[in-house]
This record gives sequence, C-alpha cells and structure tokens, in this order.
Amino acid sequence: MEQQKTRSFYGRRQSRPLKDNQKNLLNTLYQNIKLDLENLPKSFPDEVFFEIGFGSGENIIHQAQKCPNALCIGCEPFINGVAALLNKIAEAATENIKIFADDARLLLNALPDQLISKAFILFPDPWPKKRHHKRRIVNLETLKLVHQKMRKDGILTIATDHLGYLEWILEITNTPDFKHYFEVLNTHEMPRPSTDEIPITRYEKKALENRPGAFLIFKAV
Repeated sequence: MEQQKTRSFYGRRQSRPLKDNQKNLLNTLYQNIKLDLENLPKSFPDEVFFEIGFGSGENIIHQAQKCPNALCIGCEPFINGVAALLNKIAEAATENIKIFADDARLLLNALPDQLISKAFILFPDPWPKKRHHKRRIVNLETLKLVHQKMRKDGILTIATDHLGYLEWILEITNTPDFKHYFEVLNTHEMPRPSTDEIPITRYEKKALENRPGAFLIFKAV
C-alpha cells in the first residue's frame, strides 16, 4: 500500500458539470459496482477483462455484453467518463462491470497476480509536450505490472492515433526487456481489429477524421 500513496494522477478529474440523472447514477448504481481497494472481491470469475482509461465506456460495455460470463473492470479517473459509462450500464442492464474511478496502477497493485485475461489501453492521453512524457501511462514499468497481473497467453491491446506516442510505444515494445514479457501479435502496420473485437469509440471516430489509429496487440508469455 505504500507504493499506492506515492502515485500521482495527472489530468482533469472533471470537465463540464454533471446532469441530475448522472449525479443520481453516481449516488446509486455506482455505489453498487465501484471497486474499493480496501474491500476487493475475495474471488473472481474465470475471465477478467481490464481496461485502463475507458473514456466514455464504449469498449468496456461492448466487451461486457459480448462476454457476459467475464468480469469487466474499467479504470477511469475522469468523472464525466464514469458518468457516461454508468448511463450505458443502466440502459443495457449490464451486470458484469466494475468501475475503479482512479489511477489504474493503484488497483493493479492490489489485484492478485495472473488474474487478467484481456487488457486494453485504448487511445490514452498522449501528453505531447516533451516535459510531460513522464506522465504517459504506457511505459515499461506499467506494462510489466500489467503482465504480472495477466495470465499466460493473456492479450494486451494498445491503441493510439498520435504519431509521437506511437513512436514512444514502439520504442518501448521493441526492447528486449518488454519482449521478455510479451510476444507481438499485431503490429501497427496491420489492419485494425474487427469492430466485433473492439468497437469504434466516439474518440476514435473523431480521430479518424484527421489520422488513422494504430492498434498493437501482444500476448503475455
């Protein structure tokens, strides 16, 4: 727990004010599905999916509906994103999603090892200014932590539409240290996964107006 106390979260927690129905969901539905570091489940299902920064929740709700027997854990410190996902959960009556509204690394440190079967880091904040690169969620330390929590042969998907961030990710994932933990399944030059595998999110659709996204897929070894 000492490691958790030293983490720093960068970025906004909230932008526009929440609507009344969103506040109501935060006070009701969220209280039933939120994850508490001090009171985590004592057991987990066979399949656990983990998304770091779920944005408005399009991918995690898709995964939860596609795989109803899997537990889908979404981490998102941005409260407007949490509220957007809560709306989707309420509309779809989905029951296999849990939310952690803070830095995903705090939760990863608290979860059992070899738990996660699929992990997603889709279009994270690129922090384009050089002095902010240390804030990027994709770094070797975080990826090694993700691996520690993944099952052997678990699948990690990383996506970005930012060329500078893509170069950063490629530099990290081409190192011998990273390749000790993960095998490359899909390079940035290969086709995007099908929309059945990963839906096109609102953010990706907006990004595609200017530049294509790159999807990199890895298998834990």
